[in-house]
Amino acid sequence: MDMLYRIKKRKLLGIVLILLVLLTMGMEKMRYDRAWREGDCMESLCFTIKNSMSEQVIRCFQDEAQEICYLFLPSYANAGDVHISFTGAYEVVFAGAQEEIVLRSGADISGLLYNQPYEMQFIDNDGQKLAQKRLVVMHSANLPAMFLETDSGSMELLNGDKDYEEKGRLVLFDADGSMVCADRLDRISGRGNSTWAYPKKSYGIRLKNQADLFGMGSAENWILLSNVEDRSYLRNKITYEMAIAAGMEGAPESQYIDLYVNNRYHGMYQLCEKVEIGPERIPITDLGAKNLKLNKDLQEYERFYERAGVREEKGVILPKEPADLSGGYLLERDVSEKYENESSGFCTLTLHDQYTIKSPKYASVAQVDYISSLVEEMEKAVTAKDGINPDTGLSYLDYIDLESYAMKYVLEELCKNKGGGATSSFFYKPEDAVSTKLFAGPVWDYDKAYARLYGIDGTARDLCYLTQRDNSTTLFWHLYAHPEFRQMVSDCYEAFFSDYILEINEKKIEEYVSQMYASGEMDRIRWKEIYGEAEEGGIDWGQEAQPIRSFLTERKAFLDEIWIEQKKLCTVHFIADEYHRDTYVSVIEGESLQSVPIGEAGSQNGEFIFDGWYTADGTVFDGSQPIFEDITVYSRSHRAAGEEP
Repeated sequence: MDMLYRIKKRKLLGIVLILLVLLTMGMEKMRYDRAWREGDCMESLCFTIKNSMSEQVIRCFQDEAQEICYLFLPSYANAGDVHISFTGAYEVVFAGAQEEIVLRSGADISGLLYNQPYEMQFIDNDGQKLAQKRLVVMHSANLPAMFLETDSGSMELLNGDKDYEEKGRLVLFDADGSMVCADRLDRISGRGNSTWAYPKKSYGIRLKNQADLFGMGSAENWILLSNVEDRSYLRNKITYEMAIAAGMEGAPESQYIDLYVNNRYHGMYQLCEKVEIGPERIPITDLGAKNLKLNKDLQEYERFYERAGVREEKGVILPKEPADLSGGYLLERDVSEKYENESSGFCTLTLHDQYTIKSPKYASVAQVDYISSLVEEMEKAVTAKDGINPDTGLSYLDYIDLESYAMKYVLEELCKNKGGGATSSFFYKPEDAVSTKLFAGPVWDYDKAYARLYGIDGTARDLCYLTQRDNSTTLFWHLYAHPEFRQMVSDCYEAFFSDYILEINEKKIEEYVSQMYASGEMDRIRWKEIYGEAEEGGIDWGQEAQPIRSFLTERKAFLDEIWIEQKKLCTVHFIADEYHRDTYVSVIEGESLQSVPIGEAGSQNGEFIFDGWYTADGTVFDGSQPIFEDITVYSRSHRAAGEEP
C-alpha cells in the first residue's frame, strides 16, 4: 500500500509540474503576443493629412525616455483632415483629463486637443488592452511645410557621410496648404562645418527642375539650414534680411519651414538660396557652365597642383576652354581643412590667404592663374602704404569695387562674426565686359555672431577687422588703413546700417519670432537630445533674443561714435605665432579692452598653455589698461606636459 501510494503521489506531482510548465509557457506566449501586438500597433500607427492637393503621411516621434509619442502637425493641417491609421487593434481610446475619445482606423482626429497629453490605449475585439502610450498632438503655425523622401527610405547613410549623395522627392506646401512645388530630387547631401557634429544636420538639395520657391527666384539648388548652434534661430535670418535691405548683391533670401523626412518630423529649418552663380543668385557669366559645354565630364580630367614661385595653385587640366577667361568667378576665402578637399583654388603670397574657386569648380590652369594673379595684385596694392601696387602701378581702387567691400566689412564688423575673416567669406569677379574689378559678397553663415560666443567674439566696443579667429585674413585691416575705404565704410553705415539696427531690435526680431514660435516649440522637443528638456511653459523667446538685442544696442552706440562722430581709435596688435593669430583690436582713445584674444593666462589651447600677453619690453598686458596709442603685444606660452615639439 505504501509503495502504491508513493507511485500515485509521484504521478500527481509530475502532472502538477507539467501543468505548471504549460501554464508558464502559456503566460510567456501571452506576454510575447502582447509585446508583438504592442509593437505592431505602434509600428503601424500613422496619420494621413487629406486635402484637395495631396495626401501626406506622418508618423509619431517617440520620446523613449519619457515614453511619450508626439504627433507634429504642419500649419496647414486641420484636425478634421487628419485621419488615424493602425493595424493589430480594433480601436484606440484616447483618455484625456476631461474625456475619452474612441477612434477606429480611418477616423479623423478632430476631437483631440492640441498640446494636451492623452493616454493612448489600443483595444482588441474583446475589449482587452493591447498596448498603451502617452500621446501629445502639437500644431505648427504660420510656416510652410516640406515633405522630403529619400529613395532608400532612410537617412542613415546621408547622416553618416557628408560626401554621400542620394536621390529622392519633395513636396512643398505653403502655410495655408497650397502646393508650392512637387518634384524629384537629383541630389540630397549633408553640409556644414562645426554643425555637422550634431544629430540635427543641414542639407543641400537639388531639384530635377528649376522652381521659384516663395518668390526667391527660379533655381535648382537650395539649402536647408538647421541653425542648430543658435538657440534663438534668429542670427542667420536677421543678417540675410539686413543684407537684402542694404541692396547687397546675391544676399540669400530665406524662409522658415517645417521639415518632414521620410514621414517623420525633422525639425524647423531655414530654406535658403544657395550662394552660387545664376540669373537669380549672383547674376554674372557662368564660366563653369562654359567649361562643361566644351569638355563634358569635368571631374574625369587630370588634376594639377603646383606652386608659382611659392603661390599654391590647383585645378583641372582641361583640353578646351572659353576664349574669355575674365569671368565669372566665385571665390571663398577658406580654412585649410576645407580648402584641401576642394578641386580648384590658390593661396596668395602677400597675405597667405587660401581661396577656394567655387565656380568654376573645375578650373583650368589658365583660369586659376588668371584669378589668382588678379587677387595677388589686389593684395599687393592694398598692403602698400600708398595703396599702389609697386609692380603694376595700379591703385587698390582699380582692383576692388569699393562699395561692396565696404558694405561686407560693415555687416561683418557690426554683427562681430567670428568666422567672417576665415571661412564662408565670398567674393566674385564678373567678366571684364561688365567689370574688371573684384566684388565682395554674398553674405553667408552667421550662427556665431551677435555675441553668441564669449571673449573677444562677443565684445561690443571695439573693431577687430575680421581678425578674431586664428588664421583669419588681415585684408580688411589693411583696407581700413586707406582713407577712401574708411570714408566709404562711414558713409554706408550712416546711410543705412545705423538705422537698420534699430529696426532689428524694435521690429524684425518680433516679426521672425511670431513666424516661428509654434514650430520652435516642436523643434526643441524633437531635438531635446541637443537642447535638453523643453522649458516648462514653452520657450522664453524674449530671453533667447535678449543677448542679440543687448549686443546690438551697445554695438550701435559704439559704431555711431566712430563712424558718425568720427572719434579717434587706438589699436592693439596681438601677435601669437604659435596660435597662428594676427589680431587687431581698436578701441576709442582712452578706453580699455573688454577682452583679449585667446583667453586667460594658464588656459590650454591645443598643445600650448597660454602664459599671457606681453609688450616688447616685457610688461604684462591684460587689456585693463586705458589705450592712448597704438601698441603691439606678443603671446608667451609653453608646451603642455607630454606634447612633442
